[in-house]
Amino acid sequence: MTRSSKARSVAFGLAMLLVGVGLSAAFPGRPQCLVGLALMAPTALLLGLGLGQLPAAAVGSAVLAYVAAAGIHGRVPAEGLVAVLALCAAALVFPRVLAEWGRAEEGAFAAQHGPVAAERDAMRGRLEGLRARAVQVEREGRETDAMFHVASEIGKLLSLEDTLEFLREIFRDTLKPSGGVPPAFVVALAGEEGKAPRVEVAEGVEVTAADALFAERDGPFTRWLRASLDPVWVRSVAGEPALKGAPLPPAVRGLLSVPLAIEGRAIGWVLVLDLGAGLSASDVANLGILCPQFAIGLEKALLYERLRRLSVTDGLTGLTVHRHFQSRLDEELKRAERYHEPLSLVMGDIDHFKRFNDTWGHLAGDQVLKAVAGVFREGLGASELAVRYGGEEFVLVLPKTPKAAALERAEALRRGVRALTVEHEGRRLAVTVSLGVAAYPDDAMTKSGLIDRADEALYRSKEGGRDRVTAA
Repeated sequence: MTRSSKARSVAFGLAMLLVGVGLSAAFPGRPQCLVGLALMAPTALLLGLGLGQLPAAAVGSAVLAYVAAAGIHGRVPAEGLVAVLALCAAALVFPRVLAEWGRAEEGAFAAQHGPVAAERDAMRGRLEGLRARAVQVEREGRETDAMFHVASEIGKLLSLEDTLEFLREIFRDTLKPSGGVPPAFVVALAGEEGKAPRVEVAEGVEVTAADALFAERDGPFTRWLRASLDPVWVRSVAGEPALKGAPLPPAVRGLLSVPLAIEGRAIGWVLVLDLGAGLSASDVANLGILCPQFAIGLEKALLYERLRRLSVTDGLTGLTVHRHFQSRLDEELKRAERYHEPLSLVMGDIDHFKRFNDTWGHLAGDQVLKAVAGVFREGLGASELAVRYGGEEFVLVLPKTPKAAALERAEALRRGVRALTVEHEGRRLAVTVSLGVAAYPDDAMTKSGLIDRADEALYRSKEGGRDRVTAA
């Protein structure tokens, strides 16, 4: 029973009580008096329903009516006694009747509406399930759209540089923590036969620290990487025995390794380094979906690089051809000018090369060219370029290298060539090289000027007795 209906019951009961008392007072000893007293019986019912105390209200109303009648008539009327007895009987019997009736009504209602309620609850549960499934489908749709975007965009890229830059941007968007230091990530590609993996992307960690992880081709860390073609999530590196002694940066707490696998072989790895913000299961799942797409794109880019390298590589020495050297030097000079960085050029020429061809034939000359080219390739940095400039001339392009450091590299080249052992038909051929060094912006500001200054320095080395290094 609601609060408002209780209030109405109390008000109506009081009104009936007043009416009953008024009739008894106005018509003493007449039938109207009996009517007034009779009206007090439903008064008890209404007051009891409103106050929640039906027996007490009924008896109280009966006594009140009886006393009122006695006071009005100066005596105890028979009608009042009858009313009191009737109300007392009603107060005792009616609550039980009402309770039994209420229970019967509740049972009937439950029997009638119970299946409907159960069906309603079942429908509500199914509706909640459908809503959860709709949210999941929407999320999966967004993930599918993202994967389609990645696959579509990576299919448009050809160069390794562009593919790696796209990978960097996607990982920046994917690995966004809610707070704390964002995870660092490293992308390394498997080295050629016999060589250690090489770091191509390092975000949030120093390149030198990333290089240290892959310094040893068969070191503990690289062996741990190669042990699985599935993603490996280490929540605490301190508790991973296989990583003890690994050259991880001190700030690294956790590690996720995702191989870039193609046809059962890893062409590289993505390492996500937890620096304190933590990695989530969604990060692991997203990278597990993204990396196979990137593996396909990187494999294509590597193939394109190999084909391009073949088109710009000298077939005998394996060094870059003169044509590609010209375009690359243009690019490096523009970059050096934009970022205000030095760039050095080392030009070398094999001493008395004509004598090898004239004395022992062109096969001997080819052996000497291959051996000297091997010295120029040795220790070549990622952005450096070794060139067969023409005939027996070689060039080394050294971006971000000042003149003093280039002179040291040239001297190392001279010593390396002098130490060569070239044998032809049982004879040991002694080989030396003369070198000249010029630098941007110290010696020249243009490509042609830089080549001319290096060539002039080389000429002075020849004039000075060969087997030496001369600065422009």
